[in-house]
Amino acid sequence: MNRVDGEACFVLHIRPYRDTSALVNLFSPNYGRFTCVAKGLRGGGKSRQSWRANLQAFNLVSVSWQGRGELKSLLDVQHQASYSLQGRALFCGLYVNELLERLLHQHDPQADIFVLYTQCLTRLIGGVQLEESLRRFEFGLLEKLGYGLNFTHCNRSGLAFNPDRFYFFHPDEGIILADDAVTTSLFSGEVLLQLANGDFSGDAQLAAKRLSRLALHGLLGNKPLRSRALFTRQAKSGLSAF
Repeated sequence: MNRVDGEACFVLHIRPYRDTSALVNLFSPNYGRFTCVAKGLRGGGKSRQSWRANLQAFNLVSVSWQGRGELKSLLDVQHQASYSLQGRALFCGLYVNELLERLLHQHDPQADIFVLYTQCLTRLIGGVQLEESLRRFEFGLLEKLGYGLNFTHCNRSGLAFNPDRFYFFHPDEGIILADDAVTTSLFSGEVLLQLANGDFSGDAQLAAKRLSRLALHGLLGNKPLRSRALFTRQAKSGLSAF
């Protein structure tokens, strides 16, 4: 039976399974996204108490498992680092985790996305520039998955963006020049070039959010994100949706 020992993994999600066990969604640079059964996790044993403490979302852990099928059996888990997210940053983290669960194929190694995810959690811990942190992650994720956005040139003509012209996002062609028939979801060339320089200030912040939603929609489909719905329910606290 195939066995892996001491692989660095992030905990994405955990949920109850059968009477005392749990299903743990993990993300590894070498094995991608996969699921382990943590048997007896809700039992009273000392080792399982340690497992419960370690298997928290956003924790980086060293994991050992075995199994040839889709569902692996967890053998051991050791804590490496915790990324403690609070308040709005916590909702942002749940959103990022859900993107990985929805968009990554199981058992598909994604070392670059693992680094991208680590960088995102590091930014979120500080609790500042959360919008920019999410946009950088989203655009980076799209690029690594082969759906990156070009912020400097029109995908259809190949011409550099003109600061005085307007463009729109086409689901099959990317960002292209808008004609007179297109009147909604427009993006100025000036703002696109601002994003190309990594500047998310001013109007570019809202434009980046609209662009990322348009680009991700084609991959996510119409099934709503649980994390976004959860965040929306916190609107009474004065939090804006990511």
